[in-house]
Amino acid sequence: MGSVRGTALVSTVMAAVLLLTGCAQEMDDSAPPEPAASRTAPTTEPTRTPTATATPTPTATTPPIAQALPDTVNAGTVASGVSASASATGPSNVAFHTEGAFAVVIELDCSACTGTATVTAPGRMSPFGRATAPLKGSFLTAVMRDDAPDQTVIVDAQGPWSVTMRSWNDIPSVSGAQSGTGPAVLFLGDDVPHVSVDFTPANADDSFSGRVFTTSDQPKIFGNTEAFAEQFDVDLPGVMAIQTNGTWTVTPVP
Repeated sequence: MGSVRGTALVSTVMAAVLLLTGCAQEMDDSAPPEPAASRTAPTTEPTRTPTATATPTPTATTPPIAQALPDTVNAGTVASGVSASASATGPSNVAFHTEGAFAVVIELDCSACTGTATVTAPGRMSPFGRATAPLKGSFLTAVMRDDAPDQTVIVDAQGPWSVTMRSWNDIPSVSGAQSGTGPAVLFLGDDVPHVSVDFTPANADDSFSGRVFTTSDQPKIFGNTEAFAEQFDVDLPGVMAIQTNGTWTVTPVP
């Protein structure tokens, strides 16, 4: 494999704040890397809410107008074997309820959108992900211990969109090399100690970020701002979240 160029980021995520099936004693009813079994733990980190439309300057005859906030749509309940869905046009909050200990995968269909689509949550300083529209892609919510059952995500997009939210235990297990373009969440079911990543950016401003969560309690985060082909030590099976606009191939390696 070629060496990584550019700004490479490789780090181990603190296990103390992450919940992965088999990793957290408090939640032993789910676990990411067992095919068709449970994985576990999700939740949120800090971020900020997108605000909409600027308000007109008040005049002597016009009272101040309150700034518009995103609409809220209710997606329903996410549980084992149960997904929730919602749709809207433009920036909106999506409220949903979770039953169980798991991270939530957000599948966004923004194929009729323009500009950049962002998926985040109230109070976060960085989004779960963003990508250039039109797009269809998946995003993983934060994987932490203290998620409340009632949650909200924000879809900041220009145009009509729809989302489906499901437990990461319910996404299909895949085996062998996987290729794609744009953001994705994969459940890599191969029982191997490494994963190789080949990445080609969409443009000069593109980058790659990979987050891998496994039941071995050794999650990893890695990425690069340039094209690369590199192998990483990752104790699969596990769930991998990919954030990019570019093209990638992910291959489990013995």
